[in-house]
Amino acid sequence: MRARLKLWWYEVKNSLWFLPAVLTAAAMLLSVLTVQIDQTLLLNRRAGVHWLFSGGTDGARGVLQAIAGTMITVTALVFSITVVALQLAASQLTPRVLRAFMADRANQMALGFFISTFTYSLLVLRVVRSPLEDAGAFVPSLSVTVAIVLALFSVALLIYFVHHAANAMRASVVIDRAASVALELIAHRYPENVGEGVEPESPAWLATVPAAMVCTDSSGYLQSINADALFALAERHALTIRLEPAIGDFILPGAEVASVWPETARDEEVGQAIRTALVLGPERTQQADVAFGFQQLSDIAVKALSPGINDPTTAAICIDRLSEGLVTLANRGKPNEVRSGEDDSVRVVLPGPNFARLVGIAFDPIRHYGAGDPTIAEHLVSTLGRIARLIPIAHRAPIASQANLVLKSMRAQVLLPEDREKVERAGAWIGAPAASADCEDAHVPLMP
Repeated sequence: MRARLKLWWYEVKNSLWFLPAVLTAAAMLLSVLTVQIDQTLLLNRRAGVHWLFSGGTDGARGVLQAIAGTMITVTALVFSITVVALQLAASQLTPRVLRAFMADRANQMALGFFISTFTYSLLVLRVVRSPLEDAGAFVPSLSVTVAIVLALFSVALLIYFVHHAANAMRASVVIDRAASVALELIAHRYPENVGEGVEPESPAWLATVPAAMVCTDSSGYLQSINADALFALAERHALTIRLEPAIGDFILPGAEVASVWPETARDEEVGQAIRTALVLGPERTQQADVAFGFQQLSDIAVKALSPGINDPTTAAICIDRLSEGLVTLANRGKPNEVRSGEDDSVRVVLPGPNFARLVGIAFDPIRHYGAGDPTIAEHLVSTLGRIARLIPIAHRAPIASQANLVLKSMRAQVLLPEDREKVERAGAWIGAPAASADCEDAHVPLMP
């Protein structure tokens, strides 16, 4: 339940409606408060407060009607600009970044503030009364003054929003946002530097002892795992539970999602508890999916290399930010996949993406579509060399292997000898002595 609530809150706070709804509710409460102050504290003291609105009934109605009409028009403009930004991002970059645009706090704040100003003005307008009405004249001076202040602030916010919307559609800004989210997730999920980055392994006996399999009747992407619930279940029943899919994998109906030891211990209650601990959804999210961050950047690079766009500079920026993520991740420890109980018995084994798989997710598509471009091939090979020099020895093999694959693809696609020679020179680091990650050993081969 906790994992589901965290995922629900993640979806809600990053939606386009939540912050505008909160601001609109706050505007409704503010209108009630200011009107109440006008009716009780300022009813006979308007003349003594010089900064309050001093107009009559017609003036108050005119001001409030102008603000309300203008704000609803501006809201439509903001919504239109947001939709255009979403369309451009989906067509020029990748549809995977639409969630980031919807979660943009500046967009949410602008949309919410304009709607809340309209709502506030509309609610205050209803209490303005002329002298001819039965209840007598009433001009809520403080409320009209607050509406004017909100309108002035809205003008400033509109200017900022236009600048922000134009800036947010730049490829470098979108790439930086995607890379920053991925780096934050790496910092959150991966422990600090632990030397040579040896990946923990599950106990060997799990591969030989028969296990009971737990299957699911649902389908979707595995978005989150309630590891605490699984651990408590394993401790309570003296079980060992190993999850088979990793976060981000797509699960088919009837697929095996967990192995349980001992084989005779599984019952329907245990199976249902395991299925409940897995949160499935229609798409991958970056709440806990490190690989998805690399996937987004790789998708942007591939889109930039497509014949309809032909933007190698954007692809090169993506390669640089992917290298940043891989270097950061390789120099940190791997999350604890094996959790033991108080008696040191293995209780839960959680799979996670290994470094070689992340290298493939990051660079395989770019290599496939970009190896025929000498500029991209050269940049990719040289960047892989820089990565290899900055990561622990245990992680260098997949980097060198990826560089070799780039060179093989380049040789098959690039026709001019001069271009091939340029890329070959960029890959001269493969197999050559180089400094280790801590710059202390100057003769460690980058390729075994």
